[in-house]
Amino acid sequence: MKYTAIIYGLLLFLCSACGQKTEVTSPDGKNKLVLMLDESGSLYYQIFSGKNEVVHKSLMGIESENERYSFNRGLVYIDQVGRSINETYTLPVGKRSKYVNKANENTFVYRNADDRLLKVICRAYDDGVAFRYELDNQESLTIRHELTECNLSAGTHTWMMDWIKDYENFYPERVLDTITRPAEFLFPVLTLQDEQWMLMTEAEVYSMPAMHLSKEPESTVFRYEYAHEDSVFTVDAAFKTSWKTFIMGRNLGDVVESSLVENLNPSADFSDMDWIKPGVAAFPWWGNYLANSYIDTLKMYVDLAAEMKWEWLEFDVSLINTPFHSSKEWKDVTWIPELTAYAKEKNIRVYGWDEIKVLDNKAGRDFVFDRYKEMGLDGIKIDYIDSDSKYAMMFRDTACAEAAKRKMMVSFHGETLPRGHRRRYPNIMTNEGVRGAEYYTFKGARCPDSRHNCTLPFTRNVVGSMDYTPVTFTIRDENPRTTTYAHELALAFAFESGWVCMADRPAAYLNSPARPLLEKIEAAWDDIRFIDGYPGEYFCVARCKAGKWFVAGMNSEQGRKIKVPLSFLGAGEHTITLYADKEGNELHDVRIETFSEMSEKDTMEIDVLPHGGFVLDID
Repeated sequence: MKYTAIIYGLLLFLCSACGQKTEVTSPDGKNKLVLMLDESGSLYYQIFSGKNEVVHKSLMGIESENERYSFNRGLVYIDQVGRSINETYTLPVGKRSKYVNKANENTFVYRNADDRLLKVICRAYDDGVAFRYELDNQESLTIRHELTECNLSAGTHTWMMDWIKDYENFYPERVLDTITRPAEFLFPVLTLQDEQWMLMTEAEVYSMPAMHLSKEPESTVFRYEYAHEDSVFTVDAAFKTSWKTFIMGRNLGDVVESSLVENLNPSADFSDMDWIKPGVAAFPWWGNYLANSYIDTLKMYVDLAAEMKWEWLEFDVSLINTPFHSSKEWKDVTWIPELTAYAKEKNIRVYGWDEIKVLDNKAGRDFVFDRYKEMGLDGIKIDYIDSDSKYAMMFRDTACAEAAKRKMMVSFHGETLPRGHRRRYPNIMTNEGVRGAEYYTFKGARCPDSRHNCTLPFTRNVVGSMDYTPVTFTIRDENPRTTTYAHELALAFAFESGWVCMADRPAAYLNSPARPLLEKIEAAWDDIRFIDGYPGEYFCVARCKAGKWFVAGMNSEQGRKIKVPLSFLGAGEHTITLYADKEGNELHDVRIETFSEMSEKDTMEIDVLPHGGFVLDID
């Protein structure tokens, strides 16, 4: 009996010790998220991909105003529950039409000294890992902050944006521990260490503020922090945080092709999506700040869309008689239904524009949304949100839901980073949150350049549609572009957006030597293949729609040859039209060549000028 008790006690000790370190592994066995407790009962995590320790031992936890619901020390491992996730779903927008959500999930349960429970829900995918916290609070609770950190290696290369409220900044390449000032950064953050790529971001943020990252000088440790406006905020019972999300791979294609952020979001509340129509839009404002004030000008853009076989007109309704900020004058304008009827005759849909200050209450949204529907508009761009607060996140959630009930599509500008919202609200066509072509119109502003454009596909555009307003052939006096004509052309195929808002004036497209290609632009894709590239240097991608493939390539400062293996093509012979840089007139023209009898066994090698680009149109 004495020995039985000793053995039983030893088993309890071993089980307790084992409980200090728990893990979840991806279906392919490559990626692993490990949780552990130290001697003080503080919780930590590590992330592994293959043989690489991608994230070193990093602190976890959450603190609230009510100390009973603080989980910073004295935690005891209680239990775990595991399950497998394997589902497919479709979305009308995005980098693919069919999404596969396959992961292993473990929920680890810890108890604090006040007998309150913390659940840490962990998922491991073949392209990354994610975790979130869930509390067992039975009533509302004030969250003070998270303790979550991310400890990376010295020498880690990063591409990340310094904080700015509208996410319209650049992603400079920096070595993490050489940043010599305290700083705050925005998601996503792309990292490279020991040939291992990782994109850090966040998913499923609806009823809480978004998170940012901060770090001390020369440190390799990021701290997760809630947005400035809501460093302290109140939550409902059974609070769940956002997903801390880590997309990983040895190849940049694992990052570029990932749909992990969508997979971490809930599915839509509605199944009827036939009314959701992504498409290419003519965007008058870029060429004429007051274009929205005149029906004849807008009809000219409707004609442009019809001739170019595009689907939409962006009509900034609230900018009637004003260039930048909303006016109430549109309410008394009588010609708006005439315009939408004119567009409908040509199979062109119309969406409008207004500011959050008009739409931040139910009465305002009801008036604008219902009036839009009465006047024949099918969507709206909502601007100047410029916030990551809990209020702003809840506003987006509410606006999308109310728009969906009216079968209206939505775009957000003055905007934060997409965090997978389009899975829950497939009527979200696109988001800004990017320094795009509008900056060519702002005298003295720092414009997008080829380095910026070659960074966006590896950072911002990975996590959702990006309303860059591309393909601006016209060289503006206010801020002349430095990219080539072919580079501009490539943007429409290199970037993904559910509304591709073509910003230039009608003549720039109607008279373009690349017009046959411009008439084929797609706004929602069936599949994607990353070809080659490196952040800030060059990017090459293949995209497919209804069995037809396009390849887009763009280049930064250094001229290079880009090889395009055609192995993604189906069997048989193909004719390929190349639109490429025209040396000597690269800013104003494009070189067009045709290649016949091409097959999946061939590889094309394309000379790309500095700041240049190309597109392959494959039949």
